[in-house]
Amino acid sequence: MSKQRKCLIVGAGMAGLTAARVLRERDWDVTVLDKGRGVGGRMATRRLGDARLDHGAQFFTVREAAFREVVHEWEQRGWVRVWFEESGHQRYCAEQGLNGLAKRLAEGLDVRSGTLVTRVEAAGHGWKTVTEAGEELCGDALILTAPAPQTLTLLDGCGAELHGKLRAIEYDPCFALLLTGEGASLVPAPGFVRPPSGIVSWIGDNVQKGITAGKGFALTVHATAEFTRLHFDSESEAVAEMLEEAASPWFAGRVSDRQLHRWRYSQPLKVCEKRCLVTGSLVVGGDAWGGPRIEGAFLSGLAAAAAIAG
Repeated sequence: MSKQRKCLIVGAGMAGLTAARVLRERDWDVTVLDKGRGVGGRMATRRLGDARLDHGAQFFTVREAAFREVVHEWEQRGWVRVWFEESGHQRYCAEQGLNGLAKRLAEGLDVRSGTLVTRVEAAGHGWKTVTEAGEELCGDALILTAPAPQTLTLLDGCGAELHGKLRAIEYDPCFALLLTGEGASLVPAPGFVRPPSGIVSWIGDNVQKGITAGKGFALTVHATAEFTRLHFDSESEAVAEMLEEAASPWFAGRVSDRQLHRWRYSQPLKVCEKRCLVTGSLVVGGDAWGGPRIEGAFLSGLAAAAAIAG
């Protein structure tokens, strides 16, 4: 009887989880490692008091048949639904927030969150990961799905042929401010606004979106990339004050709680034309390869799994 092959995956976002599910279906032993407290990456949903707010990606779209097929399955299961349509594309949200969808996709997988991988090394015919805690894991194959600068750091001293392509990828940063409070949201239906000017690029109403209930407002405020770059290292309270003031025309009443999050690698600007990059049993993927969307990350994960499983 042949030995079960093992794949290590760094990153438990859409790309990593998709690759893990496909490989598991093909009888691979898969371990997913992620430095975050949970799964999802930028498919992030946070509790603020009794409210639930998406504070990373706000929705996803469907353009290609492979993704459409799985999204239809998710709809049938009640995991996702259409939030609104714009520019000919339906925008989907998840019933429990986008992180809730990621948690469902992680069910049954060996996902080790809170595990920071600090180094990867070629090991015999496979690969080894070394964590901050000193733990070493070995596998026949390795898939890296973290943002390109983080992947580049992990590959220091190996995978040299990938370095140039990784350095060419750039990202926009983004502040995300979560606001809850008493009073009313003034965000128009169906629950979002893109201010035409100023330091705010997006305001999402999580109550109208339907991922949280209750009285009052629960808003996600995304800053423009320009403002975020300018103030990325500024003190959090000062940044939150500026963003709350800029968002104030879209709510009435008192803010009871707020929280600021810094997304250093929010959205890829320059992306690779391929779904993933392959060097033997090492594959690099993520939304910078499949396209700067959740769908792109899914398609990159599919391609990464196919590259490993043949």
